[in-house]
Amino acid sequence: MDLTFLEHLCAELIQSDNERSEILAALSDAELKDAYHGVSRQLGLELLCGLDSHSHWLSDLLVIVANQGPIHAAETAFYAILCEMDQRGVAEPDVA
Repeated sequence: MDLTFLEHLCAELIQSDNERSEILAALSDAELKDAYHGVSRQLGLELLCGLDSHSHWLSDLLVIVANQGPIHAAETAFYAILCEMDQRGVAEPDVA
């Protein structure tokens, strides 16, 4: 998965009133599973960047203050992929 895919997906999700993503609907089940892995990795990287940049503990919660835009974008894309997989009945791939 390249960043361009994630950027296009996020742009579509922001601009579209449709319940279903045309970008995700066009993917095969195998491509959708690849997108699942790619976007989950990107979300992890964005969380690490935010954690490294500025974070603090509040009681028992870790609060990540930096990198909020990319974190939310990756999180939204990941949720859209999970919804598409659920609608198709595609099982979540094993984490490698």
